[in-house]
Amino acid sequence: MWGQRTRCAILFGDLTSPSPHAFRSTCAGLLLLSAGALLLELSLTRVLSVALWYHFAFMAVSSALFGFGLAGVALSLRARKIDQQVVALAATATPVAVAAGFALFNAIPFEPFSLGVDRLQWLWFPLALLTLAAPFFAAGVAVAATLSLYAAQVHRLYLFDLVGAGLGGLVTVAVVPAVGGTGAVLFAAALTAVGALLLARGVGAKGGWTWANAGLAAVLLAAVPLADQVLPLRISRDKVIRGGQFALAVKDPRFHLETRWTADSRVDVFQLSPRVRHVTIDAGASTLRLASEGLLASLGEDNEEAFFYRLFPDARALIVGSAGGRELLIGLHAGAAQLVGVEVNSALNDLLRTTQADFTQRIAFDPRVTLVTDEARSFLERDPSKYHLIHCPHTISNASLASGSLTLAESYLMTREAFEAYFAHLLPGGALLITRPEAHLPRLFATLRAVSETPDLPQRVAAWRAPSAEGLSFDSGVVIRNVPFTPAELEALTAELSRQKLEPLYLPGAGAGLYRDLLTAKDVSQVPLPFPALLFPATDDRPFFNQRVSLSQLTFAELADVFSRGKKSRNALEDRPVAEAAILVLLMQATLLGVVAILVPLAVFRRRALKSEGRVKTLLAFGALGLGYIVLELAFVQRLTLFLGRPVVVLATVLPALLIASGLGSGFSRRFVAPGAPWLACVAAAGAAGLSALLATGIAHFALSASEPARVGLALVVLFPAGFAMGMPFPLLVAKLEKTYPERIPWAWGINGFTSVVGSVLAIVVGMAFGYTAVLALGVAAYGAAALSARN
Repeated sequence: MWGQRTRCAILFGDLTSPSPHAFRSTCAGLLLLSAGALLLELSLTRVLSVALWYHFAFMAVSSALFGFGLAGVALSLRARKIDQQVVALAATATPVAVAAGFALFNAIPFEPFSLGVDRLQWLWFPLALLTLAAPFFAAGVAVAATLSLYAAQVHRLYLFDLVGAGLGGLVTVAVVPAVGGTGAVLFAAALTAVGALLLARGVGAKGGWTWANAGLAAVLLAAVPLADQVLPLRISRDKVIRGGQFALAVKDPRFHLETRWTADSRVDVFQLSPRVRHVTIDAGASTLRLASEGLLASLGEDNEEAFFYRLFPDARALIVGSAGGRELLIGLHAGAAQLVGVEVNSALNDLLRTTQADFTQRIAFDPRVTLVTDEARSFLERDPSKYHLIHCPHTISNASLASGSLTLAESYLMTREAFEAYFAHLLPGGALLITRPEAHLPRLFATLRAVSETPDLPQRVAAWRAPSAEGLSFDSGVVIRNVPFTPAELEALTAELSRQKLEPLYLPGAGAGLYRDLLTAKDVSQVPLPFPALLFPATDDRPFFNQRVSLSQLTFAELADVFSRGKKSRNALEDRPVAEAAILVLLMQATLLGVVAILVPLAVFRRRALKSEGRVKTLLAFGALGLGYIVLELAFVQRLTLFLGRPVVVLATVLPALLIASGLGSGFSRRFVAPGAPWLACVAAAGAAGLSALLATGIAHFALSASEPARVGLALVVLFPAGFAMGMPFPLLVAKLEKTYPERIPWAWGINGFTSVVGSVLAIVVGMAFGYTAVLALGVAAYGAAALSARN
């Protein structure tokens, strides 16, 4: 998402060669400015997940790319020659734009789920995007202008630019947990201020830029510990938490106990009474209660979940998503002998082990309990153990945990391959217990049909739901045994459901109905449904289990309904096509902004640049590079998420590795001066990306059981060839264009920026529609198209 944005700044030729000392200062400044900008971009994905919903966190990515693309257009249309003052001014404006833009964003009452009922939201939406794009526009101008001043050194400067971005991605995993989301934004601003200081000195800008940036850096660093007071984060008014006393407590600071940030979530703890403590994730995207005697009293020691623990004497159980310890508490009181709780959110496990240990009766330290911080599928693939019960309690958090907000609605816990892994880890007679919203049950049953086509499947499944006056229930459950239920077990389960006032949806041998049809129909895809659902399994390649309608079937009425939910938006996340609607709106927004702000100005003011021969090849080559880089970047994040496991490891590995390798590739490319070097570099990039894609798929299948350091090392080995090769084509093509048609460089920048903006969202659309193998193929094909266009 970064390598596309400062590639074409050689707009007005080279000035005098800088002194070695000045050039070192310029390189260091460029590195820090790029590091700060990517730190800002990734921090904003975290912040937007909290302020809005994680579906809209991707606004940070598309806004950043839009800001960088707009910077190139602005420089292209500048009538006067670029000088050192432009670099200094733009670099100094970057930290100012970070702080001011973030403050303005929090002042704008943007409510995405009210776009259909509040016309003013169509004004606030673009204004919010512009406030997010402003610092990236300033940083883009500074870096592009620097590269244009020293065109002969573009390969070396581009190296520092990309390496800086890679380092910015790396430090994100440490900065956000240390200072919080808003603190990370201010820290990124301070980093860009230091970069601006060094850049201004390096290029020899006249004036008090050094002192101005030193002052800015000092003020911003001093504000980091006070970030939440200096720039309080505005939480969407539509992000309403239901639940009487809890809803009131969340708004009252007297009930607030603590806040923890990780690289992939924000966790808040609230004390409602001496016996009740609630936890919110990302300010209400998900809520839970901490394990306590008060929680057990409200649940009752005898409930439908405890029933399945009691099926097995001395049960050994795996809990997928142990969260605040609720299921651990149920299992212990039901007599389980061993409980393994796997939780992807490190902050929740840390709460149970530290500040909330006493309140939770030190459940994390019970000798029967093992807590693991990991992505559950990744853990399960490496775990040799077998269990009587595998419990997946509502693993449908609307918080973005899969890979640090760079995903939309993926879940590797509900794919066909996941169910195969669950069944492989059950002891004879064991059970898989899943609780989900009722809207998800038809697809779950279709998945069971795909995984287990044995004739006795209808005798091994039971389903129920909590009564709901609003139609579909949020609380429903399914249990799947690997042996048929006995008559005594069915009688006991029926009695338990009646005692808990739960409605059976399917029980073996009990009449006709939707779920019996889903288990017995010859063609499950032809079973008529009373509500929208997809009747084919999600897969690891297309892991969108929560998707309820295909993108091609999404109607305007459904789009309007999603964005008219207002304060009912929380409930809409479970039974409306929110992810699908969000991604289509983001795609339309990215395309519209790209056309209006990038392509139209170039078409109006730079039309003459396209009158000479070869214009189509120029546009195709640079457009393909912009599309290919961003698509492959996001595809590699997805492909390696399951392999690497913990989100923090994914974030610290994939983006930094690709960007740093690309920077090294750019530096290496200066060795090639032959006329055919650009198209050969594109061919090499396509080949290396294809090879890395194959290797990424291979290690995901054959090396998942390796230790975490070994998996990180393998991921770096896989990513380096692709990143290195992908860093070479752009500087080589720019250098070639400067010698032949320098007037086309503004168009090259604009087309590259436009396809980068659109490609950042298009990758998710293609992933949802066709899977991530298709996304990887699209990225490789884009580099192949660039090679064909770049060849003389």
